[in-house]
Amino acid sequence: MALVLAAPWCLPAVKTIFLRGMSCFHFYEQSWQRLWPWKPSCNSSLGTSATLGCLLSRDLQEREMRKNHRLFQQFPLNGSAAISTGTLPTPYHIYDGYGVLIGGTVDLAAAQRLLSQESIVPLQTHEGRSLMAIWLCNFTDASLGPHHELQSFFFTSSRRPEPVGSHPLALLALMTDPEVQMLCHGLWNNTRTAVAYNRELLSLNARLSQSHVQNRGGTLTFNVEEEANGTAVLAGRIANPQRMSWRANWDLIRQLGFGKTWAYARQPWVGLQILNPTGVGLTRNAVAQSFTKNDVNSVHYFDQPGNVLSFGDTAYSGLNFEPQFVQYMKGFKFVYLQPK
Repeated sequence: MALVLAAPWCLPAVKTIFLRGMSCFHFYEQSWQRLWPWKPSCNSSLGTSATLGCLLSRDLQEREMRKNHRLFQQFPLNGSAAISTGTLPTPYHIYDGYGVLIGGTVDLAAAQRLLSQESIVPLQTHEGRSLMAIWLCNFTDASLGPHHELQSFFFTSSRRPEPVGSHPLALLALMTDPEVQMLCHGLWNNTRTAVAYNRELLSLNARLSQSHVQNRGGTLTFNVEEEANGTAVLAGRIANPQRMSWRANWDLIRQLGFGKTWAYARQPWVGLQILNPTGVGLTRNAVAQSFTKNDVNSVHYFDQPGNVLSFGDTAYSGLNFEPQFVQYMKGFKFVYLQPK
């Protein structure tokens, strides 16, 4: 509120920030790539064959544009690796997709027991809770082929960890800190290729799933089960995920400060450090660099009507997860480099 009333001179800059957006700042952005270049109309008056040809040509052009984004020019597919499912290009690219990041807190003692084999110290709030996030995505175009992904993250810092504020959006503000690292503890994919790549090359604890992820009628629904035995992992529903909450975005600006908000909104993409769990391929929590850019980002508080989240019989069901916010992402672009 103070920012709005005390600094009206910054409103044009704030508008620019909201339009440009970032994957970690969750400001709504309508990508100019979706508006320009102009798309030809493919209507039925062209005839069935011509219309189908027009749609196919347009889809191919859009896919080529996504793959030529400067993020992928900076980190191109310049290698290959032989894994159990065949030879695949490296590094890991996501060209398009949508999904949500659900952030919140869990019981600290339970999180510490779960992470007892890791070398990290999980970050905690002043109230003695630990930070956790769930990432649920439908990658519609990727270097490994289309696939779904569910991840559970815990957070640590490469410097001495200090307690984090109790604001529901404190985790989002924290993710702008270059010293913060994300431990990818749990991972499910619905294709054997994605599971093999994540386990054998990235040392992530990937498991094969049967999953349903759909964004239709203004609601994002999802259901993830273990492929081997049908055990429920996670299910939920997010209402109006693309709706931007002005209250949540202003609260986030207050958390960050205007200067930091402006600086990060101008970045072409966001870099995040991801740690693998021990015992999959590597015996240490190695750091992998990742980079992400979205066409659309929106954030709102989780406690809006219609939002539901239910854990199955997994190690995370006993953590007393309290979801606080939802970030919706669309036009997802992502690069994940090898751990070092």
